[in-house]
Amino acid sequence: MQTLLEFMRSHPVGGTLLKNGWGNNDFFGATAKIYKPHSVISRQDDHNDGIFVVKSGWAILYHGLPNGERQIIDTPLRGDIVGFRGVDGPRLASLASITELAVYEISSKELLKAILSQGHLGKKIACSLARLNAILAEHLMNTGRRNAMRRTAHFLLELEERLSMVGLSAHGRYECPLTQYELADILGMTAVHVNRTLRELRKADLVSFKSGYVEVINRKKLVETAGFDSEYLRYL
Repeated sequence: MQTLLEFMRSHPVGGTLLKNGWGNNDFFGATAKIYKPHSVISRQDDHNDGIFVVKSGWAILYHGLPNGERQIIDTPLRGDIVGFRGVDGPRLASLASITELAVYEISSKELLKAILSQGHLGKKIACSLARLNAILAEHLMNTGRRNAMRRTAHFLLELEERLSMVGLSAHGRYECPLTQYELADILGMTAVHVNRTLRELRKADLVSFKSGYVEVINRKKLVETAGFDSEYLRYL
């Protein structure tokens, strides 16, 4: 079984968290836990200090509302860190699998000890969290200021960029198991509106989303439509 330390060394999160072989502590020997599709890994308002690192599969991070609706905040992908907080308290969002999902779970207290004892590790984690904040800021811009075409195009381009960084997208094509209902909860639209917008993007020969695969048809024009700048996704 691949340990968390081995995974960190060989994926983008490794470039963010660990670079010089540091990590002899026991928690870096953790092995990944496998969850079936549509499993809840952690729940909003839970009081536990677990931090998750995605090894493989697709997940959603979402905040539930009192009326039963939800806002999907992010789609954590391979190498992403989920649940890191600086203070004790309840979780602000739930984490659930879309496909079969493999995640490493470590204690935030143990990780904080490591950060305090290893200055370079703290810097790497800070950079990783800054990247996550930039992603969330773009998602806020999507729901708050971009129209349906722009926000959908922007999100599909973001997924392509994030997946290409971990070897899961090539030549503008990638697998995307998100349903139109999940896209609606990500983009702040109705499923009907998402369906109509995807048809418009395909009709304009910009991007196709069919049978669980996304294919960028005209990248230059799609980038212009979305106003997309991938700088916020860059790793160190």
